[in-house]
Formats: sequence, C-alpha cells, structure tokens
Amino acid sequence: MPKPFRLALVGTGMVTRSSHLPAALASDKLEVVALVDSVRKRAKELARWYGISPYIVPRVQDVFGDIDGAVIATPNDTHMSVALACLEAGVPTLIEKPLASTYAEGEAIVRAGRQYGAVVAVGYMVRFRENILLLGDLLKDGYFGTIRRFVHQAGTVGGWSSLSSYHLSRKAAGGGVLIVNGTHFLNCMLHFWGYPDDLVLEDDAQGGPEANCLARFRYRTMNAPFEGVVLYSKTTELPKGIVIETDRGIVQLADSDDADSIIFRSHTYPEVKQTVRRSGKAPYPLNMNVFQRQLEDFAGACLEGRRPMIDGDQGLMSLRLHEELYARRKSLRTDWYSDLSANGAS
Repeated sequence: MPKPFRLALVGTGMVTRSSHLPAALASDKLEVVALVDSVRKRAKELARWYGISPYIVPRVQDVFGDIDGAVIATPNDTHMSVALACLEAGVPTLIEKPLASTYAEGEAIVRAGRQYGAVVAVGYMVRFRENILLLGDLLKDGYFGTIRRFVHQAGTVGGWSSLSSYHLSRKAAGGGVLIVNGTHFLNCMLHFWGYPDDLVLEDDAQGGPEANCLARFRYRTMNAPFEGVVLYSKTTELPKGIVIETDRGIVQLADSDDADSIIFRSHTYPEVKQTVRRSGKAPYPLNMNVFQRQLEDFAGACLEGRRPMIDGDQGLMSLRLHEELYARRKSLRTDWYSDLSANGAS
C-alpha cells in the first residue's frame, strides 16, 4: 500500500478544525504530520481534541522536508507570503478560497508555482459536490437546452465567523459578503460559462466589507445571450440555492454539501418534478465529504503530476472577477432585501 501523502495544515482556525482536519483524518491516503500556527496553544488544543500527535510549529518552514504538501487556511491577506515560502521550497499548496486578497498577489502565487514546478490548488470545495459535478457535465452537453437566465442567492444573519475575525477587515478578507458567501458560486459560474461579457455590482459597503450585495452578469453567446443575478446578505435569511432557466424548463440545485441530485421541471409539464441523478459510477463515493474529495484530488495531482481540479489559474480568474466587480460597484439601496425576504428570489 502506498505511503500516505504527508500534510501540514497551516492555520488552525475554524475551517481547519471543522473541515480540513476531520476530512484528512477520514482518509487513508493522507497523514497530518504538522499543525502550523503562530498561536501554539490553539494548535496544541486542536491536536489534543482530535487525539493526534503532529508537529506543532509556528512556521511552515519548520517542517519542510517532513511534508509532501501544505494546506493554507490563514487569513486571505497572508496567503501569498505563506504560499511563496512553500512553493519556493518546492512544496505543493492547497490554498483556501480565495487564492489571495488581490489579483496581483494571486499572480505572484501562480507564477511561483510555475517557476518552481509545484502544484497550486485552490479550495473551492463546492465544485466537488456531486450535483455540481453532474451539472457541469450536463450543461456542457446541452442536456437542459439553451440557457436563458440564472440566479444564486444565500443569506444568513451574521454569516461565517472566523476565530481571528479577519473577515471584519476589508483589507484582510479582500471584500465582504461577496467573497465570504459568493465566491464559491462565482467560481462555479466561471467553470460553467466562462468569464462574463458584462457585469455590475451594487453593495452597501461604506469603506468596510459589504454586508449585502447584488451582482448582475451578461453573457453574449453564439446561440443566445443570457443573464444572471446573484444576491448575498449577512443581515437577512435568504433561501440558499441555484436556479437556471432554459428554453426547456427550470433547473434547481440545493445548496448543501451532501446534495447529489438536480431537480428539473419542464415548461411543457411544470407540475412534474424530475430528479436527475447519475446512473453510473460517480467520480467520488457519495458518502465522502467534499473536503476529503478536495484533499485527495490535491494529493493525487501532486503524486500523478497532473493539474488539480481547481488550479491556480482558475483561482486567479475568480480574483479577476472579484476585483472587476468591486471596481464597478454602485451603492445599494439599504432596504434591497425587504421584498426578497418576504417573497424569495426567482
């Protein structure tokens, strides 16, 4: 049996303790050999909680030579410095989304990966959901017909909270709810349809990270143009999900990590709800956590000399989209979500 791929988890905050570490421990292909955090007490408590005995070090450089790859789950504005240290030493990196807090920093990471021949992967774990994997294949094949429009929304009161509170700083996070809640779908959007031809963002930022935003996209295709809208909020609950309208009907996806199916309602028989699932073997076991899928894909890319499913170039395209949206931002009326919270989006 091949030796497990040796991982250092850099940053022992919420996403590491709730997602990356348990996913790595669930895999027989991975071994967590180091927890890296400048707050040694936090890393030691995490190791004790999970009953493991990895190296506990303040810098990832301290375990070079003992690891095969590093997962970087530190505040967004620290991604570049940690990633460059790894890549210059030839250590592959899986970087939590987004790739960096600016496009220029992301470029530096991707450039270093190429220069030193080390894999750069980006942690858009939503792309590993079975219904997203299947939807990508079906959209590529035109299974549902010609796209007319799409919408994605997600809203919670407060939203994700990190241990370091970096998300409260626009500089540290690179943005607000668009980055925290929206970047996963926006990466999926780029994967499905490429870069949009037109875009606009409305948000309520007043110098800090935005709490609410609405973005519109337009694609000019050879078949027929289509538009999309995304809505994100940290002040009100919005039903989470993706809806795509085609010339044949309505496609709906649940927004949850264990979702493995797609709902389709045809325009001809709208009262009939069809559940679309893969009949053959899925790319990953359906009971495997998306973070485990992501980690095993990263390890496989490193060992097999191939690209990971979401590589640095794709992460860089997401950063380009973020920056262009913010560059074109307009002020959002403060009560934009009042009608949506009552009626939902469609």
